[in-house]
Amino acid sequence: MANLINFEQKIDKGKSLPLFSHCFILPDESEWIAFTFNATNNAWLLFLVFDADRTLRTQYLRGNSLNKLLLHKEATKSSALTVPGELPGGEWLIQVVPTYGSNNDLQQTTSEASYEITVESGKGGVIEQDHFHSLGNTCWVLPQQQGKGFLINGYDWEEVKDPEEKWYRGDFHTHTIFSDGKMTRSGNNDSARNQKLDFFVATDHNIVHTSWSEEEVLIIPGIEVTTSKGHWNILGVQEWPDIRPSMPNGGLESEKGMKLLFQEVKETGALCSVNHPFLSPWAWQFTNIPLSMIDSIEIWNDPTYKDNPIATEHALNFWSHIWNEGYHITGIGGSDSHLLPHESYNDGGQPSLIGDPATYVHALNLSASAILDAVKQGKVFVSRGPFISLSVSIGNQIFKIGDEITAALEQNGYNGRCTVTLENGDENIFIYWIENGEVVLKEQGINSSYSFNWKNKGYSWLRVDVRSAEGQLLAFSNPIYYGNKNTSVTSWGDLLKKIEM
Repeated sequence: MANLINFEQKIDKGKSLPLFSHCFILPDESEWIAFTFNATNNAWLLFLVFDADRTLRTQYLRGNSLNKLLLHKEATKSSALTVPGELPGGEWLIQVVPTYGSNNDLQQTTSEASYEITVESGKGGVIEQDHFHSLGNTCWVLPQQQGKGFLINGYDWEEVKDPEEKWYRGDFHTHTIFSDGKMTRSGNNDSARNQKLDFFVATDHNIVHTSWSEEEVLIIPGIEVTTSKGHWNILGVQEWPDIRPSMPNGGLESEKGMKLLFQEVKETGALCSVNHPFLSPWAWQFTNIPLSMIDSIEIWNDPTYKDNPIATEHALNFWSHIWNEGYHITGIGGSDSHLLPHESYNDGGQPSLIGDPATYVHALNLSASAILDAVKQGKVFVSRGPFISLSVSIGNQIFKIGDEITAALEQNGYNGRCTVTLENGDENIFIYWIENGEVVLKEQGINSSYSFNWKNKGYSWLRVDVRSAEGQLLAFSNPIYYGNKNTSVTSWGDLLKKIEM
């Protein structure tokens, strides 16, 4: 016989959106729990269900997915976003927290809001499976964990889908129906194959996927940490990050809480990547975050979105200043895919597609571990078409994008020669050589070379941008670099102030 519990919460107009908590007692020997989450349109709410051991067992973000989830002790019967396994009897906890999709003032409701949660549990027979999104055939989170959150302990970070060392094409920013995207997980898989991607990172808003389906395309666990002051991705997330805003340290919405979360993430080995930092209203506002904590920055977000061309140019400029200060932060791209493949943000405009722009990573093989390691090393270029083949000759040594060339330069009179050849380009495009933030050479065509001597320059770096005849960005590379630099600029905000002076 099933047990049925119901929770209702009303949020008055103008009331702050705190963390709401509801407890229920799960009978011993329960084999399943079915949850139904209903909410009004006034608040984007995240529902978190912790078991009696305070392991996070179910996540639901009021987005575009079905509002019914089934947590079952058997993985084949459990829903997506759950952690199947034995269900310990005792006091379970449901917490409801606000999630911010924009930088609008969402600290308070603009009108009356409410939500309702129904909890049904039992043993044996269960509700029809058609009412739920299936877990998928690959579990990323194994059961029988204890403590806050969960670990991504069922994912094989070393699994090799292609053993060759080469450039792999991917996307570091994607969404599904489990937050505010329109594509299912299988839809993302299909779209990635159509776009000839080798990999992509699953980065739904404040949701860590606990499973996926086995694919030829490499899917890497991630999450887009979403706040009213900016968004950032955890690439290769290793454990559930505590994204609740109402924590004793100030939580997700405070500089103190965000800095602590960055630190905790970096200690796990995952990468911290700031998203669309100059795209209003989602621009980055955590000014006290140390630049040393940031592994990568999403320089180029969905080029089909109307405000992104300008935001991308701001990001490129800011990124140059970051490198001038001596920080080796990798520049990446992200489609931030939300729409169906045939849809556009503009009437008659280009469709917004996964893998646009594509981020190319030169990795030892196609595995999550190798891809993330290569990103951290800066072995990356981003493109909407042209494939950048860049090499640096110093003496008898050859270097590629992302390499440090200090020792080789010092052994060979500080002289170097760079060459670029573009595949999938045409003679009407231009190659810009960017040295220490300045354009030092601009050449038309698919081939270009640049010679340099950095004997008296100290710390220096060099990258290329590829643009159309009208100046539209088509591709950019990460730098090669020489030496190191001590800097007095430590935080994002410090650098913004220095640039404005």
